[in-house]
Amino acid sequence: MTPNQLKFLKIVKDKHYFDRHDKVLVALSGGQDSMTLFNWLYDLQEKLDIKLGIAHINHGMRVESEHEEQAIREMSNKLAVPIYVDRFIGEFTERDAREFRYKFFDKIMYENAYTAVVTAHHKGDVVETVLMREITGRPLRSLQGISDCQPFATGELIRPLLEFEKTELDAPVFFEDWTNHGTNQLRNRIRNQLIPNLKKENPQFTEAILSLTSEISMAMSIITDRISELDIVSKKISLTDFCQQSKALQHFILQEYFAQFPEMSMNKSKFEELIHIINRPQQYREKLNKTVLFVKTKDEFYIEKYYPELEQNTDKNLSVLTENPNDDSFMQVNLPATGKIVIRKRAPGDVILINGHHKKLRKYFIDQKVPLEKRDNLLIFVENELYAVVDVICSDLSKRAKNDKMGRTLWVKPSVREEKQHA
Repeated sequence: MTPNQLKFLKIVKDKHYFDRHDKVLVALSGGQDSMTLFNWLYDLQEKLDIKLGIAHINHGMRVESEHEEQAIREMSNKLAVPIYVDRFIGEFTERDAREFRYKFFDKIMYENAYTAVVTAHHKGDVVETVLMREITGRPLRSLQGISDCQPFATGELIRPLLEFEKTELDAPVFFEDWTNHGTNQLRNRIRNQLIPNLKKENPQFTEAILSLTSEISMAMSIITDRISELDIVSKKISLTDFCQQSKALQHFILQEYFAQFPEMSMNKSKFEELIHIINRPQQYREKLNKTVLFVKTKDEFYIEKYYPELEQNTDKNLSVLTENPNDDSFMQVNLPATGKIVIRKRAPGDVILINGHHKKLRKYFIDQKVPLEKRDNLLIFVENELYAVVDVICSDLSKRAKNDKMGRTLWVKPSVREEKQHA
């Protein structure tokens, strides 16, 4: 066992990363970082009492991508490690690719009973991420670095290499992504131009940034504890409670509240404008982006999700609410944070994911003896995936989305049809 692998084993055991996990999914791009992580975990499977799976995404950005996917498949077969592969579709952006990856990991974990997914982020990634967030004007809380372990999907997202330098990652066989050496993406410019120049000024630049993120994390911990003591942050915030706080504390309370809606981006001037609006007496309502409304009443303020697609897709015989009506006659349907919502009638070939298995909707109705009058109830889809049959059943996808803090929720029920009155 190499010194770096011994260091890795000590960190993993000291931090108890895998104590609660039997099946671990490795996010494997094929680069040296992820190949090193896979190699170390594969060699340590018995010591850690885990079984591995591989999740690989072919981004299709280079001609070499097909060859790399095939090589990773062959390696997984040779080592008898299950592999799951998907392909990114659409115009590539860092944000869209990241969302695609984590949605894929979520799906694989749920369908195959993995309780942890591991990624190969290391010290260099922390520095790049902090600089990128600072350059783009992100708030103080986002400069805490990258968490080594956090809740995700059916378990946890673990980053066990955060204490390693890039130079310590030693996979002998890996695939070099030449696009990482370009300057088209902001992260690449930071990695290839900005950081090398800053290291010329201070050879200990990486350690300085990591020390700064640690101090920011401690400061945010104190602020968060203070806000928690106030018991003020909930789905809706009382204007009286909020306006009684100092301007400085109001700033961080609002940040804490907005952290519940990661799909919502906001620049500094807009944030300060909302602070001003909250402190003045007038009521207010504004769409902050395509899916989010900011609402201020005489007593409270809150974020309300807005679904423009429902205006064109909702059937006239279906009641759809985005706020909990506290009415048991409505069915709660949990949906992912992103993706177009479509509500339509049943079509041949529709399938539903139930108890981990896809089943033809027609066969499900027959097996469960669903009444004929309910078999034509409307279906709720997100990106062609069936989440619910109104007033009948929610699929596994909807049940999984229930614990997604970034998710969306609808409350639906068939509308009562008015019968024509006869003289």
